[in-house]
Order: sequence, then structure tokens, then C-alpha cells
Amino acid sequence: MEGWAKELGVGGDRAGMLPVVEDSLLGAVGRLVADVYASHVGLAERAAALAGAAERAGDGQCVLLARLVAAELDNRAGRAPEGVTVARHVLSSSEDRLVRAHAHAVIAGGLWRLGDNATAVRHALWATRMLADGDPLPLRADHAIILAVQVNDRRLGDFSAEEFVVAQELADASGLPTLIIANLNNWAWCSYAAGDIDAAGELTGRLRDFAAASGQALNASTADTVANVLLETGRAGEAERVIRYAIEHAPSTDSDAVPGALLTLAEIQRRGGDLGTALSTLQRCRVLAAERHLPENDAQALRMIASCHAEAGDFAAAYRSMVEFHEAWEGRRTQQGDMAARFAHAQFAVEEAYRASEHFREMAERDSLTGLWNRRRSDAVLAEVLASGEPASVALVDLDHFKRVNDTFSHAVGDEVLRRLADLLNGVPGHAGRLGGEEFVLILRAGPDEAARMCELLRAEIEAYGWGDIVAGLRVTASIGVTGVLPGDDRGVVVGRADALLYDAKHAGRNRVTTG
Repeated sequence: MEGWAKELGVGGDRAGMLPVVEDSLLGAVGRLVADVYASHVGLAERAAALAGAAERAGDGQCVLLARLVAAELDNRAGRAPEGVTVARHVLSSSEDRLVRAHAHAVIAGGLWRLGDNATAVRHALWATRMLADGDPLPLRADHAIILAVQVNDRRLGDFSAEEFVVAQELADASGLPTLIIANLNNWAWCSYAAGDIDAAGELTGRLRDFAAASGQALNASTADTVANVLLETGRAGEAERVIRYAIEHAPSTDSDAVPGALLTLAEIQRRGGDLGTALSTLQRCRVLAAERHLPENDAQALRMIASCHAEAGDFAAAYRSMVEFHEAWEGRRTQQGDMAARFAHAQFAVEEAYRASEHFREMAERDSLTGLWNRRRSDAVLAEVLASGEPASVALVDLDHFKRVNDTFSHAVGDEVLRRLADLLNGVPGHAGRLGGEEFVLILRAGPDEAARMCELLRAEIEAYGWGDIVAGLRVTASIGVTGVLPGDDRGVVVGRADALLYDAKHAGRNRVTTG
């Protein structure tokens, strides 16, 4: 095993976890992302150690991904403003697609916890769409899980399992029990909240069976889901055993997990007629909610306290609790609205800055005369194409006798010819760039036969174009050399081959396409 892996303590069993099989920094990041769903004990230290190891290895991508794991821990520990701030900084400063995608996922999680669900879902969508089939499965599953729960949370009678099905496929493919259980838990909770108790029961059954088979202990939030479903299916005794275990022993992966579990325990006690014990449990919940700055849990406890007083016949106490509940709930809504507004303003500033940076970067990669991509951008695109291994072709396009155009009609006419040629090149599906003078490059996601057909259509279009509209008597043609990308080609080889074919076209009489 590599030195960094020994340093991070991965490769063997950890409490409640299966052996880590990844032997790369990116694999360790994926495991960290998955472990966030199980227990936070030692995760901050592991994330810091991973960031340090990645920095020493010169792996900037994994440095930032490890920092984003730490930001997600902030989100879940009641420090969502701090977590979102870190993730936004990463988003605005990194050009790495994987890093940017995960930053969107962390922002989504933070904003969702702050109550800005609409903005959170947009970030969750970006996080999911920015990843591709070959990207690490733990990240793809994590992003899909976030999107599924956020799309379905707080829906008014419009639950959809489609997102959860996709997330489950990715979680299963990852082979990581923590991700598999996390999605089943979210799926079950949203089914329960939508009133589909049968589906929720089936999902919690799958969840518990899988947890037992894989040796995974349920965290407090997952046990809370199970207990609620058990209660609604008439198994109050079993529900109480599960929720008491969660409160006393289960690891917590969200600051509101134990207060939420106390609310569930109080509901079990209330339904069982033990109103005094339920009130005591609710007061315990309020104390914990105050310590952790959880106004929603406090408001929910107040509402349940009012219900208990009303059932006990103490309507004056019930009324006082309901007034207090409404004040607390209104305060929570005001706080959430203020927080959402401040974060929306910050997000606007970040996105404006990014758009500006994208604009100026694009300006630096555009040819000023034609608006086509310049040589630097074309080289970068060709490098991506060569690395992909997908069918592709390269064509070099050169205007015939262009010096005569400048000498006969003026350089201003020549410039207009180049601008109009650029319009024709942009009509070809693919990348079009100007290499210099009257020479252009096309990078086509097509095999050589299809590319040759496309280039022949372009050649004919150039010949037939109404150049006389610029100046009477003007005629323009082009010669094109096109070659397919072969295994083992580098930039010099494939461009050199296309250049030789262009030379052949010139010497064969011009105004033609030569392939090879």
C-alpha cells in the first residue's frame, strides 16, 4: 500500500466500516464522502490528513475535495453558513470539473439545511449533471442521493420515486453500504411523509435487512425513520426500542438527529397515553434544541406540548404553548428568510464573478478578427479528443491564393472574407479554430469517412458562396486536408498528417478535399 494510505490509516477495518479497498487519493475521498452518512467520529481528522497527503503528493484536486468534505461536516453540525462559504470559495476559485461539481453538492446541502430549498435544488442539479459515467461512483451516488431527497422534500402530495431509483442504482454500484443505506433511508422517509406507508414499510424492511447483513449500525436519523414507520404500522413497542437505542447509542450525522428522535419518542409516549413522560421528553428536546440552535425542533416540540396539554384537559396551558409555538415558528421563518436572502446575495456575487472570469478567459481564447477559437484553445480541445479515445478527425482548411485577394481587393476585403469564412466554419458540427493567416482547423467528433463528407460539403459551400456581395469579381475557394485520429496519435502526428494532406490538395490543383 502507498505511503499516503498508511498515513491516513486506510486499508483495514475501522469501527462499523468495511475494509477500504481503494489505493488512490481519489478513492480515499470517495470513502470519506460515503462515511459522512455513517458517523462523524474522526472524520474531520481524516479529511485534514487526506488534504495534507494530497498536498504533499501535488494532487490539487484531492486537496479541494477533502476540504469540501470538511465543509459538509460543518453543514451537518449546525454550521451551514460556514460550510456553504467554504464551498462557494472553492467553486469560485477552481476550474476542476469534479471539484466544482462537489462544491455544488455541498452548497446544496447547506442551503437545504438553511431552508432555501429552491436554490438548493438548483445546486443539486448542477452537481449531478456535471458528473459523467467514468467519474468516481461514490461522488455520483452522493450527488444523486442529495438531488433525490431535495427534489422530494417538502413536495405537496407530488412524491416521485424516479430520482431515488437512479440514486439507488448508483449507490448499489458503488458497493458502499453507507451510501446504500442512506438512500434507502431518504427514500423511505419521503414515502412516509407523502403518506405511502406501505412503500415506506417495504423500504425500511430492505434497509434493516441490508444493515444487518453488512454489519452496519443505523445512525440516529435512519433509526428515527424506522421508528416512525414502525409506529404507523402498529408496532409501537418495537418503535420505542429502536428510537431509544438511537437516542442513547446511535451515531449522529446531523445536529438535529437526536432532537428529532426525541420528538419521535415523545409521540410514541403520547399515543400510548403517557402524557407526563411525553412532556418530560419534549422538554429534554427543547433544551437540546436551544443548545444546538435548532429553532425548528424547538417549535415542533412546543406544538407537541400544546397537544399533550389539550389531551390532558389543560386547555389554558395548551393555549399558552400554541401561542409560544406560533411565535417560535414565525421567528424561524424570519430567520430563514433573512439567511436565504443573505446567501442569495452572496451566491449572486459569486456567480457574477465566475461569469466575468469565464468571459475574460473566453476573450483570451478567441481570435479577435473572426471570433473563432485561437490556436491555444484548439490545442486544448485536440488534447481532450486524443485522450478520450473516441472516433474523431482533424481537418486543416486553407484559402486558395488568399494573397491575391489582399493584393487585388485590399486587406479590408481580405479581413471580411475571413470573417465570413468563420461563419461557414461555425456551421460545421465540431470545433473550429483559426491557426493564423488564412489557415483554419476543424476538430470533428466523427470518423474519417463522415469527416470527409462534412469537409466536402464545406468546400462546396465556400465555392458557391456569394463572395461578389463583398466586392464584384471576388471568388474564393479552399483546399482541405482531413485525417482520422488513429490509436497512439499525439497532436504533432495527427496535425502533421492533416497538413501533408492539405499540401497534396494544393498541389493537385486546389479547391478540393484530400483524405488519408
